Amino acid sequence: MVAVIFEATMSREQVTRLAELMREARPTRPAGVVTAALLVEGDAVQLVAFWQDRDTLDRYLATVEVPRGVELMRKAGVDPAWRIVDAYELG
Repeated sequence: MVAVIFEATMSREQVTRLAELMREARPTRPAGVVTAALLVEGDAVQLVAFWQDRDTLDRYLATVEVPRGVELMRKAGVDPAWRIVDAYELG
């Protein structure tokens, strides 16, 4: 499993808008996204998308101009930095 972390500084209003956008976009999540979460600590915000594997993520990234997380955060008014990290499901 891998995770894509999209990070930005956001106002409370922008966070609320991003959460709404994430709920609206849930039915059309890219294939391979297991789940997504919005982490908020003050004005530091991370949208984390967990992907089933790196190959699926790489195939998706090859087909889009910008990742969905960037698109959603831009609609909320910020341009996030993003990175890919390994993730382990311990459940």
